[in-house]
Amino acid sequence: MKKFSLLLFTALVAFSISAQEVQNVSQGTVYLKNKGSDNWYIGLGGGTNLYMTQGENDADASLGDRLGWMGQLEIGRWNSPNWGARLVIDGGHIKHVAPGTTPEKNWLGGHVDIMYNIINAWGTYNPDRVYSLIPYLGIGYMYGLNNDWERPNPDNGLFESQNQTLTYNVGLINNFQLSNSVALFLELGLRLTDSAFDGVRGSGMGEHISYDGLVTGTAGIKFGLGGKQDFTPAELMDYNLINDLNSQINRLRAENEQLRQRPESCPDCPEVQPTTVSEAVYVPNVVFFRINSSTIDRGQQVSVYNTAEYMKANDSAKVNIVAYADRQTGTPEYNFALSERRARAVADALINDHGISSDRISIDWKGDTEQPYAENDWNRVAIFFVD
Repeated sequence: MKKFSLLLFTALVAFSISAQEVQNVSQGTVYLKNKGSDNWYIGLGGGTNLYMTQGENDADASLGDRLGWMGQLEIGRWNSPNWGARLVIDGGHIKHVAPGTTPEKNWLGGHVDIMYNIINAWGTYNPDRVYSLIPYLGIGYMYGLNNDWERPNPDNGLFESQNQTLTYNVGLINNFQLSNSVALFLELGLRLTDSAFDGVRGSGMGEHISYDGLVTGTAGIKFGLGGKQDFTPAELMDYNLINDLNSQINRLRAENEQLRQRPESCPDCPEVQPTTVSEAVYVPNVVFFRINSSTIDRGQQVSVYNTAEYMKANDSAKVNIVAYADRQTGTPEYNFALSERRARAVADALINDHGISSDRISIDWKGDTEQPYAENDWNRVAIFFVD
């Protein structure tokens, strides 16, 4: 049993280190690193337990006669949308019905668990999701209170025929999120104890099983402990956009070098007449976005500025903003919603940053149903159409 305990403890440490290393990374998505004070919660619950041994199973007793009560207090933290850890302090009352056992036994205990959110890991992270299914695996300790806190067999080993035992815990948590910081939970668990914890050596769950089992069922409520309770996807740089900008910079540098090498005076050159651009002429503008983003980059804000200046100079002008998403990433449903967010982001910038009346702005979004450009990456775009 000691070897098994050491093996399970080592596995838990490895899981914990792994969770730290992949903090804020979920199914290929990178999330902004939260502060150490974020994503903590506390939970309080109560329920019932059922002690499982071969003797208890063979005893002629109803399920109701075998059910005891229990309560638990837990504190935990989610390191990423997928992985979390918690400490549970619990206690309760076990009812025994098998001959040769103490009819009643009270206990205190605790366990440390690694939690895994299946819904986030196998699907898509959504901070507004109501239901999550969370398996857990852990190791813990239980102490029987019916011996006045004294070891019944002081000459035996620490956990050999004593009123205390290591436990190995597994279970499922059904989590129902009511708000960003409040959730209800329904938890079903199983913990293995030393077979002599109930005072009867060799009364395990089967003929060759040296462990007793405690089946638990609890329900309760959880509260966020302040700070941030969700995760924010990081907006990674679009390297195609970076390459395009670098190409433009290099081209401008080459042109500047050519201009620098020209003679300072050019007496034979004809005089160039300045070109006056009519305020009534609108130069079409576009706003390009990074992949999976509806945030307007600083380099793209000039397009919003130019359109706003034109509309300020032409009081009767109105603009229709049409947004798109590229076809090679995301599903049609997701891209449709993404293009809507892009259209609204550009409209909000015109209204909030440049004071353009919302009555002069209309928006539309096409998702990936239409692709205005042959180059796929260019279709992460919002286009201004001015009347």
